[in-house]
Amino acid sequence: MNFPIILFSEDLKDRKRFKKYLKISFSIGLIGIFMLLTNWNYLCGYQYLIFTFSPFITLLVCKIVMILFRKISKIEGFQVTNKLQLFGPALTELSDGIYQKNNGDLKYEHYYNRYTFFITATPVVISFALLILVKENTC
Repeated sequence: MNFPIILFSEDLKDRKRFKKYLKISFSIGLIGIFMLLTNWNYLCGYQYLIFTFSPFITLLVCKIVMILFRKISKIEGFQVTNKLQLFGPALTELSDGIYQKNNGDLKYEHYYNRYTFFITATPVVISFALLILVKENTC
């Protein structure tokens, strides 16, 4: 459920969309609380809470990475995609969101590559770390 959020994180730059996505993802997380209250789970411990709240956590982590990159480097970060070509090097393009167009400049390609790596890897690493911590402590 997290990969669409990560792939289209350009939409998180719009404050209204971010709040809307945050409300939707929190309501998905409430399903996990409902599962806890009704004792309806097939997973070990509280793993279902991590699964249901993972879109909410991913949204927050992506927004934090965006803010940190903007504060540290004073340059707005944009995601890039590398399209493989049969002959020649990979073609680097700016990645757009669903609703928002990417307005970056490819002269900062190395910075955008680092930004893309961190905005992709950080939520995944944090989600896996939370799952491991919950499994080790509640199973």
